[in-house]
Amino acid sequence: MMHQKLNNLNIKSYTRVVVLTTTLLFVSFIVSCDFTPPINRKIIDAQNYITEQKYNKAAYLYEDILKSNPGPELRLKICYQLGELYSIYLGEYKKSIYYYNEVKDLTEDPLWLIKTEEKLAEINYNYSKKYKDAIKNYTKLSEFTPKLKRYDYFQLQIALSYYYLSDSENAIKQLTQIQTDPNHEFFIRSFYYLGLIYFEKKDFNKALFVWSEYLKRETKKEYIVQAKFLVANIYESTENLKMAYDIYYSIANDYPNPDVIQNRLTALYERRVSRRR
Repeated sequence: MMHQKLNNLNIKSYTRVVVLTTTLLFVSFIVSCDFTPPINRKIIDAQNYITEQKYNKAAYLYEDILKSNPGPELRLKICYQLGELYSIYLGEYKKSIYYYNEVKDLTEDPLWLIKTEEKLAEINYNYSKKYKDAIKNYTKLSEFTPKLKRYDYFQLQIALSYYYLSDSENAIKQLTQIQTDPNHEFFIRSFYYLGLIYFEKKDFNKALFVWSEYLKRETKKEYIVQAKFLVANIYESTENLKMAYDIYYSIANDYPNPDVIQNRLTALYERRVSRRR
C-alpha cells in the first residue's frame, strides 16, 4: 500500500493510436502509387484482418510484404503499422520495439521520429519496465527544439523512471528541477512524489514538510486523501497516535477502501486505551 507506484499517472497512461487511422494512410498511398497487384491485394487483406480483429493474420501479411523489399515509404508505414499491432493488440513488445526502431532508421522526418520515440518510451516505461531505456527515450523527446507540447510530461517521466530504478538522488534532482517552474504542468504533483521518496527512505521529517507544502496547493480530492493517508501513516509509525487517528478519521468517508481506514482506527483506539491503562 505504501508502494502505490504512481499508477494514477500511468494511467495517464498509455494512449492507444487507432490502427484504422494508419490504414487510411495506406489507402491513400495505394491510390497514388503504382503497386503491383499482389502487394496491393496483401495490403487490402491485411487491412480487412484488422477490421475483423484478426491481428495475428494482419501482422503475418505485413511481414510477408516486407520480405518483398517494398520502397522506403511503404516500408516505413508497414513497420509503423506492425509496431502498433504488436504493442496495442498483440502485447508482443519486443517485436513492437524492433519495428518502431526500424521506422527511426528509415526516416529523418521529425513527425515520424517524435511519435515513434513516444511509442518506445511508453512501452519501455509502462509495459517492459525498462526504465533505463525509458529515460533515454524521454530524454531524446525533451531535447527536441523547439520544445514539444508534452515537454513537462517527459520531464516528470524521467523523474519517475529514476524513482522506479531506486535512484533517489537523480529522482530528487529531477523533481527539484520541476519545482523551479511554478508554471510547470506537474509543479504541484511533483511535491507528492518528492514526499513519497523521503517517506520510503524513512526520512519522515522531510516527507512531512514536503507533503505539508503539497497539501497547501493540491485541489484534487483523491490526491489529497492519498497524501493524508501517508501522513497519518507517518504519525502512526512515530507513535503520535492521536494525530494519526484524527487524520485517518478525517478521510474515512473519502478513502477508496473504507475497511482499511476502519481497521486503522480500531487498532489506534485500542493502542490509545492500552496506553491509558
